Amino acid sequence: MTGEQQQPVWGAPTDRPKTWSTRTTVAAVGIAAALAAVGGVVVYAATAHNEAQGHMGGPPGWGGPGGPGGPGGFQRTLHGENVVANGEGGFTTQLTQTGDVTAASDASVTVRSQDGYSQTYVFVPDTRKPPQPLQTGQHVSVQATKAGDAATATAVMPAR
Repeated sequence: MTGEQQQPVWGAPTDRPKTWSTRTTVAAVGIAAALAAVGGVVVYAATAHNEAQGHMGGPPGWGGPGGPGGPGGFQRTLHGENVVANGEGGFTTQLTQTGDVTAASDASVTVRSQDGYSQTYVFVPDTRKPPQPLQTGQHVSVQATKAGDAATATAVMPAR
């Protein structure tokens, strides 16, 4: 072995530890800062959107998470009943229904869902409804509150 230089064995300790150059350290810090900034913007945008709406979307069947085109491709809700706190120590029953108008007047509308469920909703001055009178056979989505057996429409909208 005269004049031959011995090659180091892979993984064997070396005389000095490898260190990052100033340039490599600055690049790593810059990348970390950029990732943190982008993550912060995403979190801010997500929380600002939810705070503005107050919730993650409308009730099922109204374009929210349970509505058409929502996450996971959920189907439109035919009808549903939810009990929520009213903020005064009590509870309110909220109704949603999507179906066809079977009867309509200036005072109420009756809607029948695809599964055969039928409900009559009474209108109050605050009820939001289309500017044109509702017609028998028209496909609608209804949002209402229920007290006892009476269902009061809060909104009636044409459905897709």
